[in-house]
Amino acid sequence: MAQQLTMDMKKQVENAPPSAGGERKVTRLGDWVAPSQPRVSEGYAKLGDEGEGTEVLSMIKDACVARFPVLSWLPKYRWKQDFFYDFVGGATIALICLVQTLAHAAIATTDVIQGPYCAFVPPFVYAMLGTSPHASISSGAIAAILIADQLQYFHDIQERTQLACFLGLISGLWLVVMGLCKAAYLVRFLSQSLISGFVTGGSVLILEGQLKNLLGLTEMRHGVGFLDTASALYDALPTTNYVGLALGLTMMGVLQLMMWIKKWTAAELAKKGPHPGWMKPVKIISEMKELVLVALSITFAYFTMRPDGTPILPLVGDIPAGLPPFQPAYDLPASREMLETHFRLEEFIMGGFLVALTSFLTTYATSKKQALHHGYQIDASQEMFALGMAGTCGSFFGSFPPSGSLSRTSLASEVGVKTQMSGLMKIVVVGTSLQFFTPVLYYLPKATLAAIILRSTWSLVDFKTARELWEAWKPSRLGGMKRDCLVWWISFLLTIFLGVLYGIGSAVLFSLLMIVRDAAMPRMVVLGHLESLGNIWRDVEVWSEGRTFPGILVAEFRGPLSFASADWFCQELERLRLTSTNQVEIVVLSFGSVHDLDKTAIEMLRELFGEWRKRGVSCIVAEAKSRVRLLLEQYFAKPDKKNKAPLLDQPAFMITIDDAVQLAKRTLARRGREISYYTSRDDTFDVRAGPSRGSQGWRGSNTNLAAIARKEIKEDAAAGSPQPDNSRAMSQV
Repeated sequence: MAQQLTMDMKKQVENAPPSAGGERKVTRLGDWVAPSQPRVSEGYAKLGDEGEGTEVLSMIKDACVARFPVLSWLPKYRWKQDFFYDFVGGATIALICLVQTLAHAAIATTDVIQGPYCAFVPPFVYAMLGTSPHASISSGAIAAILIADQLQYFHDIQERTQLACFLGLISGLWLVVMGLCKAAYLVRFLSQSLISGFVTGGSVLILEGQLKNLLGLTEMRHGVGFLDTASALYDALPTTNYVGLALGLTMMGVLQLMMWIKKWTAAELAKKGPHPGWMKPVKIISEMKELVLVALSITFAYFTMRPDGTPILPLVGDIPAGLPPFQPAYDLPASREMLETHFRLEEFIMGGFLVALTSFLTTYATSKKQALHHGYQIDASQEMFALGMAGTCGSFFGSFPPSGSLSRTSLASEVGVKTQMSGLMKIVVVGTSLQFFTPVLYYLPKATLAAIILRSTWSLVDFKTARELWEAWKPSRLGGMKRDCLVWWISFLLTIFLGVLYGIGSAVLFSLLMIVRDAAMPRMVVLGHLESLGNIWRDVEVWSEGRTFPGILVAEFRGPLSFASADWFCQELERLRLTSTNQVEIVVLSFGSVHDLDKTAIEMLRELFGEWRKRGVSCIVAEAKSRVRLLLEQYFAKPDKKNKAPLLDQPAFMITIDDAVQLAKRTLARRGREISYYTSRDDTFDVRAGPSRGSQGWRGSNTNLAAIARKEIKEDAAAGSPQPDNSRAMSQV
């Protein structure tokens, strides 16, 4: 009846009139009704027909839009609705960039004007190629740490400034190549512990380096490394400028006060309104705290000049006015000398790769956070390409490697930025400032820059993570994080004493070695049965109350089984079998954590199972999935060419550990061994109280398995079966 009804429905679908456009008609049986195909008499479209040409053009258009996102958002830009927000947001962020980039240039130990140069061309290029409307591309504190590390061996500030441009070209080219190759996954090798240790170590170096400007030590020699810089600071302490020190400490206090105001206003605005009209402007001003500090300190320095025109504290001094000139980074004098002499060229190239990875990680992490908040997608590879092009093009206009910023990106969202047009607005503000307002920066005290850097850098110091990892110093099987703790301290200490490149490089190498070790030496554990927790199996080393059974070893391999781990698997399994308190006759292998097998692993298993057969040891595999199950059935569940019995004589491979242990117990019972359910410690059984309800034998039954096995053997013999068949026992599971 049901079959006839199905045939009638098929006929109705086949006789139904075609839908408009020749599309497939969707019905309840539409999943199996094939779409209509063109008849042979209609012929096929010739190569180069209009349809195919349109498709090719569409593919080219999609490729161009994917590589140049400006072609997607600019033609559809809503000028009336979005331009005001993009202009105001872009101008606000540009003003903040002007001050922050001056501080970041000081961190990078280059000429301070190079910071604003980083906020001119790179944001424009990123606006053309980037996929995030909120990303704020200019300078970054973490990137500046890496730049300073690469430039510490060069004493002249002009030489460092030129080499910073060259480093921007190298790191930009690295990012462009990786973006085209879709290699954004490389940043995954920079773990959270590694980044925290490196940033903390780099922050310590920044704090040490900025003490020179805070104390006003104009005659201090250039130090290389943490210890040498500390020695130089100590030698120059008698020349401390106490006016600059007082101003710097005061500015740090004002900065802290504005940070508290920002936090308070943000909390108040998050509450249910209405809110006072002044609260949001106050919050915006607190976001621009660096600009406020610069204005106050410039005013102070201007009105405290001596009658002869000399300042009472160290100032930034003359800054070249005008837009950055065009000059290839590789054609600068310092760059040409490095290319000719190869002095630290290899370290520079590797340092550029490290700068590229770290700056991309910072930029992508901040952009991804805003993308999740606003509900749009960003392309990681395109972001890498866009940041690389921004750095490459910026290096031709005096910029060092650009980066994103969490604070500026978050501010872009708060001030209502809508599209990448805000990046174009930055050019107007930054360009105007460079053209007309650089003379004002002459009066900017170096102590103020040091105060901004010291206070903002202090928030990067992350000893909290180190403390948490230290408190978790215990074996990983007990929930410890020894490895992460070691990575943190390696990255932190080597960054301080050997430099950022060695710190990050050593920590990455250590992490990779640990990954290789995990792949080559996964854990092999003995499982015990916990009936009181719902008939589950757990590691007896952690769950000591887990039940084990005499003659049966239940083991689980927690990792990939391949050529790298095959010998370790065999070694560990034999160790567990030979060190068992009772003689093992059947090994139950849980393959639930094994996701793949290769030829080496298969041959190892074949040899191991063959040796076990000679010693009278059987094996049952449980919880094998997908490809692993298919390979086991193919190589171990069929007789070989010599018609020998299969190495794994079990009726099925899609079985649980419970089923496998039940089959093993029945097999032992057939061999004449009495299987007692109470021979091992149980988490529910009390000997004095007798068998509890939860301990009434396998699956709640106190039946004698040996008696059942003997009865089945007699039945098989009466039926003419020469050998006991495990499949019948398995059918009882």
